[in-house]
Formats: sequence, structure tokens, C-alpha cells
Amino acid sequence: MNHSGVHARLRSRHGDQRGGAAVMMMLLLLGLVVILGLVEVGYLFWTKRDVQKTADLAALAGAQRLEQCTTDYRDNLAARRNALTDNAFSGTLAIDCGYWGAELPADARFVAITASRPLNAVRVTASRQAIPFLGQLGAMPVISATAVARRTPPQAAFSVGSRLLNVNSNTPLQGLLRLVGIDLNQTQIGSYQGLAKVKITPRGLLEALGVHVKAHINAGELNSLLAANQISVGQLLDLMATAANEQGVLGVGVGLLKQELARVGLRDVMVQLGSTATSNGLFANIVGGSQAASGALDLDLNALELIGTSISIANSRHAVEVPQLNLLGLVQAKASVVEPASIAIGPVGTTAYNSQVRLFLDIDSKRIPALGAVLDWLGTRIRLPTYIDVIDGFGRLEAINCNAQPATATVDVTSAIANICVGKASTPWDSTRELCRTGLADEQLITLFGGNVLTKKIALDALSQRDQLVLSEGQTGTVKPNDLQVGTLVSKLVNELLGTLGALFAPQGNNSEAAKQLATQYLEATKVNGFYNPAKVVDALQNGHDAAANQLDLPALGNWTTEIPGCKNIVLVCIPTKEQGNVWEGFKRETGISDSSLVGGLLDVLGITACDGLITGLLRYNDCVRDSLAKYLQTKPGGLSGSGGYNPATGGGSCSSVLCVLIKPVIEQVLRPLLDAVGKLLSVILSDVLGLQLGRTDVHMQSIQCGRGQLVE
Repeated sequence: MNHSGVHARLRSRHGDQRGGAAVMMMLLLLGLVVILGLVEVGYLFWTKRDVQKTADLAALAGAQRLEQCTTDYRDNLAARRNALTDNAFSGTLAIDCGYWGAELPADARFVAITASRPLNAVRVTASRQAIPFLGQLGAMPVISATAVARRTPPQAAFSVGSRLLNVNSNTPLQGLLRLVGIDLNQTQIGSYQGLAKVKITPRGLLEALGVHVKAHINAGELNSLLAANQISVGQLLDLMATAANEQGVLGVGVGLLKQELARVGLRDVMVQLGSTATSNGLFANIVGGSQAASGALDLDLNALELIGTSISIANSRHAVEVPQLNLLGLVQAKASVVEPASIAIGPVGTTAYNSQVRLFLDIDSKRIPALGAVLDWLGTRIRLPTYIDVIDGFGRLEAINCNAQPATATVDVTSAIANICVGKASTPWDSTRELCRTGLADEQLITLFGGNVLTKKIALDALSQRDQLVLSEGQTGTVKPNDLQVGTLVSKLVNELLGTLGALFAPQGNNSEAAKQLATQYLEATKVNGFYNPAKVVDALQNGHDAAANQLDLPALGNWTTEIPGCKNIVLVCIPTKEQGNVWEGFKRETGISDSSLVGGLLDVLGITACDGLITGLLRYNDCVRDSLAKYLQTKPGGLSGSGGYNPATGGGSCSSVLCVLIKPVIEQVLRPLLDAVGKLLSVILSDVLGLQLGRTDVHMQSIQCGRGQLVE
């Protein structure tokens, strides 16, 4: 047996085992080194997070208390106290106060304050030496982190002219629904009354539409983003119903309202979220920079007011008849929302408008029974197309007091009953909010004997009042109506319209032609077998004439004395003379054969002095009678038109001219009472018809957000 070979193999095997153990040991040591490295990396990462948290919290604390910045803006006591005391930070701090703006370059948005860049932010840089491992004091790095926080300005969300929280049949929302043809009873209203308790933010509304908002959006970008996105009225109702369910508001049902909106064609109308210079959205334009936009996105909004505003916008350019203002058919009235309401969101300087409703009153003498027929027979028409912007409410956020308990906001409110005008709408009357200033042309207001007498336009200055309301969150304030201004405006409107009729009594350009037209009207109504009949027309002129078959009553002009033809007989010869006598006797003498003298009778028979004569009777009898009557009509005291003794606006003055006698009953018996009734309706019935009160504006403060710290870097 070869023992030496065996021992050799054994030594070789033991050597291999000793080599394998060394490899295993080396791998084990390598693993331990890796583990220690991972622990160190994890520790450094944790340290970085801890230092960053310290910087973040300190910056937020400093932004909340900007008044604790030092005079050199190189420190902020609130930020330092938060880091050292509240969070026991043992490192070093570098703190600066300044201005942060999203409009600045991305790598230099925190800058020193200037006159145009006020103090609004705090920057904190926190540094700390990492705790050494295994005595490696110099090998561990210094961990640093920087945070910038800004304080957003105080902001508020409010609406002007809305009392939608008081859900009943007399509120503006119910008036608006009636205006579009929806009239819900109290039980049906209750199905969506709970929406008054539901809140949603503009950010939440955008997220529900799948729209992402970047962190550093400024006001201009946010206005553009809102204006570029739309939502249908039906979608908004569904969204609010979902929000009600999520917020635990029970008993909210929008199905019936959606059904009614679909019936009148408004459920699927798209409404843009933001407003532009040419179109209205749910929200008015947001003023301010990036901090205004960021804060506005998180303001709480009232769901019911959002719905009412969306219906107002969807209903624009939709005019409906208003039966309560039609005055027995004498005046046709329509109403339309010409400027939808908007909701204001943003800082001081933000504005919002009330929903502005325009009335169109078509006052036309053709609709006046009996007297209207007389005017038509005279070739006379009085048409006064009147446009009235019922309410023009405007609110501007003037101040926010965050020191008050609770915080309050001051809104400067201007309420106006504006833009009352008469004329021809050169643009669609229901689609512009500045009709009287930019969209009105002259209208033919008065026609006399078939000819234009007055073409013009009338505009009355707005009567406005200004007031301030100081409101806390959830409150609604009301500017009281100014009864004196409303009464003054109504009086001015009636006087202006009646004064316009004075043109009827102004001397016309050619009275002889007008007199011929008037004479023709009477003669045509009383002619017999195609011929004018002086006897019948005189009876009508003296006493009035009832032509029942034509459903026409001719007014009486009465009698007066004037120069008429006479005859002085000298030995069987008639010498024509002029003498004072009854006007109609003179007319008869000129139109009939009445002279018994040899010469005078011969002249009458020959048709030289009488319309009944042979020559005139054969050739131009009717024209002769008309010309004669026209001549005598102009002899009435005051003439055909008169010199203005009668004043239609006041009803005072004498009335002697032909036109005054004919038209005064129309003014006094019909037009004056009619216009007075229009004035009373404007100040009394509108609150029931449209849910609006003249000269009154309401402001609902939906939410107030005092300045809050916001991390921006």
C-alpha cells in the first residue's frame, strides 16, 4: 500500500477546504460592507428627508407670519422658532424674506422685494452634519435642504343679486325658471333645496371634468383655462348631485329639474366655466397674479348658485312673453336675460355682475280698440318700442378683514335701473347688454296722414345708487331699494314718451296737403254712390259720425266762425263778398248751387263758383269738394296743427286745432293711462314676475379664505 500517495491526496483535499473557507469569508465580508453601505445610504436619505421637512415647516411658519421678518429681510422669527424650538433642529439655518412669483424664470422665482414685488414669501435653507458611522467623523457629508413658501392673499367667493338660498316661489331662481317656461311648485322645489348646503371648489370642478391644473398657474392662464372648458347644465346638475351624496346631504333630487330643462331645450346647452371679453362664463375674470389664481382654485362655492348661474347663461338670447305686462293686449311685453350672472372668485379687486334682464315693451296705437281704428283711418300711427334694462347690479371686493372674528369681506355695490330707451334695435335686442348706447337707431315713432312726422331715438340716463356691505362667510346682504329714484325714473319715462307726442301738434311742412288728406278721410267715409256728399260730411264734422259697418267712429270737430263767401245783390247782380259766418255754411255755399241772383246763379250753374255746377260737376266734382273742405279745415282756431297750446306731457293748455281735437282723446283716454300703468308695473309687478326688485341688489358671501402658507419650492 502506498501510504505516501494517500497522505498526499488527503493534504490536497484539506488544502482545498481551507481555500473554500477563505472564499466564503471574503464573500461574507463583502456582503457586510454592502449592507453597511445600504444602511448608510438609507440613513443619509432619511436625514435629507428630515432636514427637508424642517425647512418646509419653517418656511410655512414664516409665510404665515410675514410681519416677523426682520428689517433687513435676512431672517424671520416665526420660521426660526419653528425649526429650533418646535422641531428641535440642531443644524444651521439661513432664512430670507422676499417675493416669489410664478411669472419669473423657473430658476429665479424668489427675488428681493421691490415696489412692484411686495413681500409675500420666506425661503429657508437648513443644513446639518450627518451623524458619523464607526468613527468616520470626516467622511459623512453635510445635509442641506431649501424650501420656499408664500402667503396667498386673502380671497373670497361671492355672487351679486342672488338670494338662491331662500328657495321659494318668489326668489330670483324661481323667477328665472319661470322666465324660461318652468314653474315648479313648492314640493318640486324641495327636491333640490338641499343643494344649498353642497360645496365645491373650482379645482374640484375642473378635476371632475378631467382637467389638470399645474401648480404654478397664474391668473391669466387660469382665466384662459376656465374659458376653454365647458360643461352642460345637465352635467353640472349630475355633478352637484354626486357631490351632495359624497358630502352626506340627503334628499337631493335633480331629476325633475333636468326633465324640465330638457323640455325647454336648456339641459344640454354647454356653458363655459370662465368669462372673456365677448362671452360670459360661470366665473367672472380673476384679477391678480399667480397667488390669486392658486387661492381662487380652492375657494368653496355654493352648488345651488352655480346651477342658477348656469341656467342664466344657457338662457341668454332666449326671450319669452310676459303676460302680466301685456296690459290687456295694448302693450306686448317680452323679457330676456341679456347679461347672465357671474360668480366672483379671487382677491381684493375681484368683481361680479348681477343677472341683467331686459324688457321690450311694444307700445303701438294700432292695438288700441276704437281709437286705434280712428288713428289708422287718419293715416296716423304712434309706435313707441321701449327697451328697459331692469337691473344692472355690480359688486367689487374692496377689503377682507382677517382680524375680525369671524373674518369679514367688504363689497362695494352699485345698483342701477339703467339704459331705458326708445327706438329701433339695430342689433338683436336680447343679445347685447349695451343696446341703448351702441345698438339703437332712429325709429319712425309718429306717422301722420301717412307721412313721417317724427323719427328719432330716446335714451334716459341711468339712476344708480352706491352702497357697501360688510359680510362674513355665508351671509347675504341687501342694498335697500331707492324708492325716490325709481319713482323719478318712471316719471321721466312717462313724461318723455308723452312729450314725444308733442310733434303731432307742431306745424307741419305743408299744411295744405295734410288738410287735403284729412278732408279725404272724412269725405270717403260719408260719400254716396261714389260722390262726396257735403251735407253728410258736415254732419260728421259737426257732431261726429258712427259708421258701424266700418266699425269706425269719426270724431266731431264742432263749429267755429270764419270768413265765408257772401253775395251783395245790386239790381239782379250778385257781387261776391266776404263775411263772418259758420264755417260749414261757407263750405256748403262753395260746393252747392245756392245763389238765386241772375249772375250769381249763372256762375254756380256753370260750375265756376260751385262744385255742383255743370262744368265742375262733370270734370272734377270730388276734387272740388275735397279742396274746399281742406281750405276750411285750416281756418279752425289754432289751424291744423296748432302752435303748441296743448302739452301732451302735462295735459295742460288749450286744445283748439284740428289735430288736437282729433288726437287728444287718444292721449288722455288711452295713452296716458296706459303709460302710467306701465310705470306702476315696472315698480310693483316685476318682483313677482321675474323675482327682481328695482334698484335692489343682494350679495351672497359664499366663502372667505384668509391668507395661508403654501409651499412653492
